[in-house]
Amino acid sequence: MLVVRTRARRARRAGRGGARAVTSRFPAPVLHALTAAGWYEGVRLPERELRARLRSWGDPAAYFPPPVTAVLREFGGMTVHQYGPGADMSRMPFRIDPGAGLHADRSLRAYGARYGPDLVPVGEYDLGRGRLAMDAEGAVHLFWGDLWKVADSFDGALVALVEGRRPRRLDPAAPAPLPPGEPADEARARDLARHRAVRGGPLGAVDVVLREFELGWPAFPVFADPDPLANVGAGCLIVDRRNGLVTQMPALPADRVLDMYRAWYPAR
Repeated sequence: MLVVRTRARRARRAGRGGARAVTSRFPAPVLHALTAAGWYEGVRLPERELRARLRSWGDPAAYFPPPVTAVLREFGGMTVHQYGPGADMSRMPFRIDPGAGLHADRSLRAYGARYGPDLVPVGEYDLGRGRLAMDAEGAVHLFWGDLWKVADSFDGALVALVEGRRPRRLDPAAPAPLPPGEPADEARARDLARHRAVRGGPLGAVDVVLREFELGWPAFPVFADPDPLANVGAGCLIVDRRNGLVTQMPALPADRVLDMYRAWYPAR
């Protein structure tokens, strides 16, 4: 990625100018992985560049709490490429980029309403199959089929992710109340899904395919690139016939996704 290369160039320049700061902030294997991704102690995005990236990563009016802003200033754009066994589970790649999780914002808000903290997307996990998010206190969560607590701090999350430590699954509370809205028929559902999914560009979805179930319509994106690996982690949308709510769902088998949605917003 461009940002990673930029970080790497800064690191090389810092190395030419003098020895880089030695840190005990992370265990040696974690520090090695972060250094390979272009991070080093003391690296920070300049304020103007950070603000420009925040605008490019999402809605200019979006609110990034101070702990999230601090993380993006230091780690924004970093990608850790890794595979293999970990302490409790396989180690998977992850990327710190709020834009990668923006299309999951409705799901994150739904989880936030259920568990208490408002969640802000900060990146992706497992090639887009999971979304990393933070709350205003700095705790890191993983939306990966269900909501998981990774760590109470971002540094702790980096250690857990690099070392392959299993996050803690949060037990769902009572089903969320159905938000108000206008009922949707299939034609309106298609329009809502297309407006949400079809963004343009060579890598974006070009259309959606709807499949009906009792609460509405799952909408699966259709991509111009026929290679299925090119669109790993795309997931699907669900348009609720009762209120027109459009919810981003994770990249899981269709039956699992429908069961999740039924648990979130059951028929009444």
